[in-house]
Amino acid sequence: MAEIFFHPLSWTVLLLAAGILAWKRFRVSRWLSAAALFLLLVFGSEFGSRTLLRSLEGLYPDIPIEAFPRAQAIVVLGGTVHVPTAQHRNTGVIDPSDRILHALRLYRAGKAPLVLCSGGGEETSESPAMSRLLQEWGVPPEAILLEEQSLTTRENALFSYSLLNSRGIRHILLVTSAIHMPRAAAVFRKAGFEVTPAPADFRTGWGQRRGFFIWLSGWVPDAGYLQRSDKVLREWIGLLVYRLRGWA
Repeated sequence: MAEIFFHPLSWTVLLLAAGILAWKRFRVSRWLSAAALFLLLVFGSEFGSRTLLRSLEGLYPDIPIEAFPRAQAIVVLGGTVHVPTAQHRNTGVIDPSDRILHALRLYRAGKAPLVLCSGGGEETSESPAMSRLLQEWGVPPEAILLEEQSLTTRENALFSYSLLNSRGIRHILLVTSAIHMPRAAAVFRKAGFEVTPAPADFRTGWGQRRGFFIWLSGWVPDAGYLQRSDKVLREWIGLLVYRLRGWA
């Protein structure tokens, strides 16, 4: 329940509600309403949400596959697999598949001889579906390991370390979404790995110059941008919580 107070939309609604309740005090009501509008513009606009995204994605920029060093294993994290429906019970539904595709490209480039798929699930484990997709793309089954128990990023790291340390593997290429990489890399290092981040699923770039009216439209609030800002804030809060708990 307390999570709703971390959502930008919740803050906006609370400020607007407070402004309405304080309508008899015009100055207070005006400032509360202006603050609500400001939050909506910052978190709900294209430019605001893109700036927030860059605060995470810019920490580990996208680099060409050939620039990555060789490692002992590639670890690709779940979080992209929908629970299979009756129509897709054999394969699962990968959405998006960018992380797994990035892991495939690293493997094909000879950056590591082994791919560990890490991700459990409340009802259906993600990692078997990830493995099946990799095999469909040509990765041999003997080059794939599964970690099927983890439900959190910390468990991803701990359970992956338990599997790989027994094989003498410490240096990994870690594949996850760019927005998730700062927290994931910190947690895997804390678990004992030597981590080379290999982020995927970038959602933003610097873009091109725009005309005035297109630039202006970038400040119009939109539900999609608000949702994107919400994800960034969750990651920053998650990273803070993990550091306070000594997990990262």
